[in-house]
Parts: sequence; C-alpha cells; structure tokens
Amino acid sequence: MNKTRIAWWVVGSAVAVTLGACRSAPTRVYGIDPSVPATHIDTYQAPALRVDSINVPASWDRLEILGFSAAGELRISEFDHWSAPLPQIARQALSDDLDKRLPLGSVIYPRLPKSNGALTVNVDILEFNIVASQASMQASWLIIPPAGSQSGKRSVASLHASMASREPAAVAHAWSELIGQLADRIAADAASFHMP
Repeated sequence: MNKTRIAWWVVGSAVAVTLGACRSAPTRVYGIDPSVPATHIDTYQAPALRVDSINVPASWDRLEILGFSAAGELRISEFDHWSAPLPQIARQALSDDLDKRLPLGSVIYPRLPKSNGALTVNVDILEFNIVASQASMQASWLIIPPAGSQSGKRSVASLHASMASREPAAVAHAWSELIGQLADRIAADAASFHMP
C-alpha cells in the first residue's frame, strides 16, 4: 500500500468512527389535544356545522414547532414537530372541541360530506404569540348559513392562556387551550342561527 492510500484509509476510518459516534437527537412529535369545554350547549337548535378551513400565520405554517427565546424572538425547534401540518391538526382539533360543546350530530367532521343545509365555518388565526408566561391568539371566523337563509356572522376574539414554560410541549399545550377557547366562542355564535 503506498503512503497516499494509507493516508486516505486513515482519514476515511476517522470520519467513519466520528460519524458513528454522532447520534442525532430523536424527533419529538406533538398534536393539539381536545380541551374541556367551558359549557355544553344542550339547547342547540341550529343546523349541523363543519369547519371548512382554518388558516394559521405563515410563520407557523410548518411541521417544526416554533418557540420563543427569552428575548421574544421566534426560533425553530428542529427536533420538535407537529404530527401533521398545523392547519390540518388545528382544524381536526377545533372540530373535536366543537363536538364536545354541541349536541350529538351537530358537527360534521372535515373529511365527511357536508349537507346543503349545514353551516360553514371558516377560521383565520391572525396571530399567535408568547410573552412572558402567557400565550395569546388573535382569531377571526365567519359562519356562513345555507344560501338564501340569512346573512353570515363574522366575529373576532383575543384569547389568552397561561404557560408553564416556553418548551415545545408547553407551546403545543397552549395551542390546545386556545383552540378550545375558540371552540367555545364559535359554538355560542353558531347557536344563534335559527333556521325556519
């Protein structure tokens, strides 16, 4: 073996040993869990509803969970991911939360066909922030009744939840809490629709 080959063999072996010693951190996966309803609307007489769309701020529309540094700057958690794209799991969680707040059969889940007489709910989460030990969400939603029945109802809310830390698990928990609060507001708005 000539000296050049030996040198390359030594370098290659060193790189292989180094790479073998390096282990990447495991990826942790989070979802948005249903939350306990503030109230259950037993007297709901409006049509069934379906959440047709939910938009999140562009910076949050990613698989990685965002966190905030002590200085309030956004940071990406490379090894902490949502279980699916955030708009998708937020829509599912909101549907689950609405189902817990309304009588059986009042919520049509996202993948099921919507009847012509159903209410349509479109949600736009305008902002999600963490300051000190509190998360806040600004959300706007529109409830659209069946065509020709009555005009839609647009609402806006500022929601708040306390946080134990700024860790990704606490961020996911804050999203769960705030989506639950949003469901309380939407359920109350939807209950105001009375169809002839």
